[in-house]
Amino acid sequence: MTDARFLREQLALVRELADRADPYIRKRLLALAEKYERRLAEQSRSTQDRT
Repeated sequence: MTDARFLREQLALVRELADRADPYIRKRLLALAEKYERRLAEQSRSTQDRT
């Protein structure tokens, strides 16, 4: 499994959990989702820079 695929799967899982969580936990899960999104964006940029 590639790192990008893992991050996308984790992002989906975290967002799904956030939908069901109480407000405090939802806030923390959405913050985690943002970190995954940033890592995906960084990977995407670094992949584009190589070509």
